[in-house]
Amino acid sequence: MEAGLRARLDRIFNRHGDGRAVCVAADHGYMSDVTPNVIHLRSVMDAIIQGGIDAILLSPGQAYRLAARFKGREAPALIVRADWMNMPRLGTANVSNSAPQRVLLHQKVITAEQAVSLGASAITIYLFLGTNDHVEATGIDTCARFVNECRRVGLPCIIEPLAYGGQVTGANIVEILTLGARMGAELGADALKIPYTGDVESFQNLCHVAGVPVLVLGGARSDTERDALELFAEAQQAGASGCLMGRNVTKSPNPQQLVEQLCSIAHKNWTVERALRTEVWEHIRLKANPVKCTGCQLCLTACVSKHDAGEYGTHAARLRIETGANPGQHKVLFCTLCRKCLDVCPTNALRWHPGTGAVELEIEKCTACDKCVDICPTRVIKHSPEGIGLATGRELNWYPVVCDLCAGEPECTRVCPTGAIFIAERKEVA
Repeated sequence: MEAGLRARLDRIFNRHGDGRAVCVAADHGYMSDVTPNVIHLRSVMDAIIQGGIDAILLSPGQAYRLAARFKGREAPALIVRADWMNMPRLGTANVSNSAPQRVLLHQKVITAEQAVSLGASAITIYLFLGTNDHVEATGIDTCARFVNECRRVGLPCIIEPLAYGGQVTGANIVEILTLGARMGAELGADALKIPYTGDVESFQNLCHVAGVPVLVLGGARSDTERDALELFAEAQQAGASGCLMGRNVTKSPNPQQLVEQLCSIAHKNWTVERALRTEVWEHIRLKANPVKCTGCQLCLTACVSKHDAGEYGTHAARLRIETGANPGQHKVLFCTLCRKCLDVCPTNALRWHPGTGAVELEIEKCTACDKCVDICPTRVIKHSPEGIGLATGRELNWYPVVCDLCAGEPECTRVCPTGAIFIAERKEVA
């Protein structure tokens, strides 16, 4: 059965040959309240399939009814939820609790053989840690039985460790999830579906401890699409092999677009900023909406952090904020790519960067004449804090520091909470 198990895993993780998978969980309909994403599941599924999803997690009943969506080589893989639990109706998730429960219950609903007959490429099951000994022991028994069933039929088993119950606190939840990851792997899981631990370092350790592919789940609906994308990007940076997001996608106003963005991060290694643009721009420029600027200076501190490790304050930032004419108004000033500094440079030490289109300093040609600093209309070209020795033997007491657009992914636009500074396409580069 090893060949069948490997083929099914590849159907999920190797559709693009990179060992990564973007999956959507749409199995909430028999565990929580009836919500629009459950009622309109067919149209949601059509949208996420159009977006290029790699796999979809469904309940057994929906897997049976929507089987046609998984036929053909270009169709996504099917993952079947093999168990049921009532945790969402214990007042712990974003549901209305139409029939609230008091005791955590966990029940098997389908066998591995039945899942294979539905066309499943894998099943998922829960493993609860943090409630009590009985719940944990029952979960271990259920997981072990499922793993054995799956081995007999060559079906991958994805275990989902969750930290839930009175033993879980803010201080130990990361350790519980990390323990759950290792327990799942020791039980024989072929992959894990697990919540993000909150930071790259701890999740990197979790992925290392697991030793099997890790799919990060999205949890409750994020406030913005960016939040969901950044969670996934951080998890992938830490070593995750993909995501298995639910409400963030199925409740999105544009699930197709969100799936496309997740896939671009997973399979094209795009940054969140580039994924949010939903289109490729060869060259970019900065733009501002002064009405939205609150003067918080996050853009300045982000600029310093990006370029000057160990520096503090905002004095070395390559952009500025000025107070406007009226109280509460602010102006964001940055390099507008006006080329005046290029034109005035007597040695042609400044040029357009051939890759990004930003202003670039060829420091060997620089004489520190100060002309570029003087002519900059926004006064964002600054003196370097220290001098430099050149390969020719010359020494400069200072050199001009210019905005390099962070190699095409400006940090200032990423951190701005109001969208006061953003990027736009630069269509022409002289």
